[in-house]
Amino acid sequence: MAGTAEADDFQAKSQSFLAWLQQHGTTISPKIELADLRQDGCGRGVLAVQDIKEDEELFSVPRTSILTIETSTLPAEVNAQINDPWLGLITAMVLEHSKGDGSAWKAYFDVLPEQFDTLMFWSEEELAWLRGSAVVDKIGKLSAEKAFSERIIPIIRQHPEVLGTADRSDDDMLALCHRMGSTIMAYGFDLEKPSADQPREEQDGWEEDEEESESMSKGMIPFADMLNADADRNNAKLYYEDDKVIMKSIKPIPAGGEIFNDYGSLPNVDVMRRYGYATSNYSRYDVVEVSQQLIRDVAKEQLKLNDDLLEQRINYIEEQGVLDDAYDVARPGNEDVETISEELCILVNALTMSQTDFDKLQTKEKLPKPVLATASAELLGVVLRKRQLAYATDNNIDVALAESSSLHRWHMAYHVIEGEKKVLFEALEMLKKLSQPTGEKRKADVDSGSMKKKQRD
Repeated sequence: MAGTAEADDFQAKSQSFLAWLQQHGTTISPKIELADLRQDGCGRGVLAVQDIKEDEELFSVPRTSILTIETSTLPAEVNAQINDPWLGLITAMVLEHSKGDGSAWKAYFDVLPEQFDTLMFWSEEELAWLRGSAVVDKIGKLSAEKAFSERIIPIIRQHPEVLGTADRSDDDMLALCHRMGSTIMAYGFDLEKPSADQPREEQDGWEEDEEESESMSKGMIPFADMLNADADRNNAKLYYEDDKVIMKSIKPIPAGGEIFNDYGSLPNVDVMRRYGYATSNYSRYDVVEVSQQLIRDVAKEQLKLNDDLLEQRINYIEEQGVLDDAYDVARPGNEDVETISEELCILVNALTMSQTDFDKLQTKEKLPKPVLATASAELLGVVLRKRQLAYATDNNIDVALAESSSLHRWHMAYHVIEGEKKVLFEALEMLKKLSQPTGEKRKADVDSGSMKKKQRD
């Protein structure tokens, strides 16, 4: 009986949401429906109920029905005090949620999740399963709580009659800010200013390009965020027009098929961090981050470079604008990115050059070729093998599984870590071939790589 009541409540909220959409000007094609996909572990999703051709309009949402700072009831003076698009939208959503039935967005909030599996909500024990992955240092929970505690909650306390939060403790407010921030993270969009028919990929609310942020605001697009995402089966795209956004099919969709958006070329670790799940559909985009410090430590040990010579080369690469704090190593065969980036090739080539060759290079103010030399491939192989040691052993992971009641999160962590280990294994296999040249074949490979670079220039 409890299960039936829960299912009825789930369906009732879906129906109220669809009615709310219609009342607020959203048009939905009769060829699609909002479906209950909980049996597949996907919550809600959108299915085709009839065959759909390529470039058909699936639904449109007026810009006035997109939840933004401007369309919420957040007072302008409060927004001006916060003066940040990300924190402002969180505050607006805290306000609308706190108003309950008094909010025009109540039916929308009812179909948004209350709990998340994003890393922001993992315990320290659970995060330990991700040991070795650079994502552990990118969660940003402390910095987020600092921003919420210093820039949102004090302002909310100044306007209790407007925001309706006088009866909430600071801890409750902090939890609500986290929930709304995670909702934006998982479901929000960076909105283009009105312009004709410009396609735009869904973006992550935590990270943004400064120049892009000047022309975009953040918002929640009701119904667009009901689509699940799949890198392999993506069949729909969102388009921006002056007064509305439109979701269109980008390929034929058979009746009964699910309609999928796409996150873009995100590695599984970022899908997990932003959206709270992991899937093999994004495995081909997996990367492993290798820190500059690890490269420096290995170069110093393997090449016997003293501190002065090491800093000379590092500083020169930095002056040339190609030094990063860390470098991504991608899976071989990923068409979107190179396994070893040109910047990483340049760095390790500079480190392995003879002092005479480096001095000549520096005098001419040139950079090494962005193609791995044999010695560089050998050095990078040592770096990646040391990088492998950062991960927990399989035995440690098995112990964690035996002691844990959070199997779902353990499986996510295991999926991500095994994916990163596979990236390193495949990259090392590739480097092994490069570091063991076979006469003219290796020379031809290097010449070919150099020629491709010249042609790109």
